[in-house]
Amino acid sequence: MKKHQLVVGLAVSALTVAGAVAPAAASSPAAVTSLGAAAPPPSLTYTPAPGWWSTNGRVNDIKVVGGRVYLAGGFDYTGPTTGHGVAVNRTDGTVLPAFPKIDGVVRAAVQDGKGGWYLGGDFAKVGFRVRGNVAHVLADGTVDATFGPKVQGGTVNALALTPTGLVLGGTFTGIDSMAATRLAKVDAVSGARVTWNASANNTVRALASADGKVYVGGDFTTLSGSTRSRLGRVSEATGAIDTTFAGSAGGVVRALAVDTTNARLVAAGDFTTAAGGGSSTTRQRVAAYALSNGALSTFTANANASVQALAVGPTGQLYLGGLFTTVGTTARGYLAEVSPTGVVGPLNGAFTECNAPHSTKYAHGMVPCTPEVSALTVDAGVLYVGGRFGKSGGQPRHDAAAYSLDTGALNGWNPVASDRPLAISAGAAGGPVFVGGELVSVNGLVRKGIAALDAQTGAGISSFNADTDEFVEAMVPSTDGSRIYLAGQFTTVQGQARPSVASIITATGLVDPAFHPAFNKGALTLAYAQGSLWVGGKFTKVSKVARARAVKLDAATGAVDTAWVANTSGPSGALRANGMVQGMEVSLDGSTVFMGGPFTTVNGTTVPGGLAVVSGTTGALGPKQLGGVQGCGSVGPWINRLYLSADGQRLYGGDVCPDYIYQWDAVNLSSATNPTGLIWRNLCNGGMQGRFEVNGHFYYGTHGGDRGNGGRCQAYPGGPNVAQQRYFVFDSATGTLQPDAPDFDTAMGVWSFAATDAGLLVGGDFTFAGNRNNVQQGLAFFSGTP
Repeated sequence: MKKHQLVVGLAVSALTVAGAVAPAAASSPAAVTSLGAAAPPPSLTYTPAPGWWSTNGRVNDIKVVGGRVYLAGGFDYTGPTTGHGVAVNRTDGTVLPAFPKIDGVVRAAVQDGKGGWYLGGDFAKVGFRVRGNVAHVLADGTVDATFGPKVQGGTVNALALTPTGLVLGGTFTGIDSMAATRLAKVDAVSGARVTWNASANNTVRALASADGKVYVGGDFTTLSGSTRSRLGRVSEATGAIDTTFAGSAGGVVRALAVDTTNARLVAAGDFTTAAGGGSSTTRQRVAAYALSNGALSTFTANANASVQALAVGPTGQLYLGGLFTTVGTTARGYLAEVSPTGVVGPLNGAFTECNAPHSTKYAHGMVPCTPEVSALTVDAGVLYVGGRFGKSGGQPRHDAAAYSLDTGALNGWNPVASDRPLAISAGAAGGPVFVGGELVSVNGLVRKGIAALDAQTGAGISSFNADTDEFVEAMVPSTDGSRIYLAGQFTTVQGQARPSVASIITATGLVDPAFHPAFNKGALTLAYAQGSLWVGGKFTKVSKVARARAVKLDAATGAVDTAWVANTSGPSGALRANGMVQGMEVSLDGSTVFMGGPFTTVNGTTVPGGLAVVSGTTGALGPKQLGGVQGCGSVGPWINRLYLSADGQRLYGGDVCPDYIYQWDAVNLSSATNPTGLIWRNLCNGGMQGRFEVNGHFYYGTHGGDRGNGGRCQAYPGGPNVAQQRYFVFDSATGTLQPDAPDFDTAMGVWSFAATDAGLLVGGDFTFAGNRNNVQQGLAFFSGTP
């Protein structure tokens, strides 16, 4: 990410660049702790500004250009942060503004019969009220103040509302500090625990109730003290096992539905066998049992993969949702209708495309994703569907859609959810529909790889749509802000061939037709100066011209500058990729290019430490280089991230291991008194991801330290360790750690920073920002002076 081009054409009166720092007098900077006056500390409010939109995946880079904020990374959606559950209009999916924000995943929802819902999941707050994994939201959108049981030791996966109370099932071990092993019942008005003796020895995933009985499905083999294989029935009144129900399943049960029309219980999940009192019989992921005694029905549906959701229609037709692609012998991708006799109906979601959250495994690409259906409900002639998908029958429907029960046709309900719903529940007749799950936003814009927000309001700009087909690693704008250049793993932009590098016209959001270089492998980094574009990555050819992992292009046409050659080489393997270039920066006048990566040579000359300074005109190694790069064991030394200050004075870098932050003199480079060019070096245990300097502070984004198991940086170069994760601020003059320490989650944390005249933008993989209760995925804006 080339942050020295961050602010173009935007008022920046509150932003200043740290003054030049004199080179250190010693080659080893570890003991240097005072190199100039410290900057005033940041003054930021670490509660995300509520108007700023979020994303559903990693924000790998941020640029502020001409009143807009551009985001790049591994997302395919941006929208307002509405929390993990919302009530939406049942006709078009428009969000109802009164609903309280939920700070964690909602896994179950059941209507209360009065226009509100009981909700279960993994959350700590609903609106402004503390709620321990279960809550009651009233019809007017307020949180029921009298209902507040605290579920402890695990999640609530399922709910069933009965005449005598609300039954909860999940992984929990207690309620209100009293033991409750995965099953419990509470008073539906007060939330007080009701004496009820049901329990399970493993996860409960599904509940259903009818005629004074509660049906339980999950992973368990013991239910209320009796042997029961993943399915059983208990008394609604006492929780005691019902010995008259003999139904069982040979694998995990994920969904249950009572079909009163046909007097049967339907179970679905991962199992391939089922039984009803006798020997096991083949039943591929769906089975039906008599309500009277649990006898296994002759009904078969035979899905070829997991069924995760069930719903029953008004005449007993069954709706299945999951990961399957066939039901019986009929091709049905992820959604199917089956008659009471097992005949597959015409309903066909025809789902395509999807986006999955990032993980540590896919650091530089979209996570492979298969569409799925995870939530279903039927109400008033409509089937509501939630899952992971981008289109239904070729029509845009991001993770939520609805169909007519009569015709199977897609209707106009389109909430545009950011991620997978796990619970959908229709409220009062004609009223709203609740949608909850892993989503944190609805009513946003589908934007893949790159999106634009208004720099003042934080809202998405609908007129800008430059979707890529894969991950965008980095962006850099032209000096005048008329173009923004992308580098990444993509092959197309707006459906047009643009392998790895593209130019977008900012005024229109269209792909620049004049700029079309062709890279044979991915681009990882790029830098701009004086009408030229420098690109680094894994490629070996650009527009049929041999260029090993570094190239200079004409920024207007994309033509290769044949005078500039800085070919790199290095060891093979995924970590080194034959000497790829992972970081690249260029001086403001274009005369000097800094390159970092696991290369060992540049133009055939050995380069130590995976860091090189080359001519911006020819690519030849310069007479002065930079050094002091550390390694650990067989890993390193090399630099995999670079950042040049806006005034071109200071170069920052991060190594692959042991995770030092380096600051070098970017003007004088090495000298007789400072042969490495180092100004300071601070040791962390999380590698450099986000990097940005403003107002005399260097912002450092990283993962959770040891992949989420702790983090730290030195209080000052060579000083004691300070426990902290993902977000750090250093005084840019001295390398001294500042006290700012807002909290972020996920193993891979913070990846990008940028500033406007009103505050600081932080991008990454996180789902909350500032603290655990601030839902904000992918992007957060902290107001104040960074």
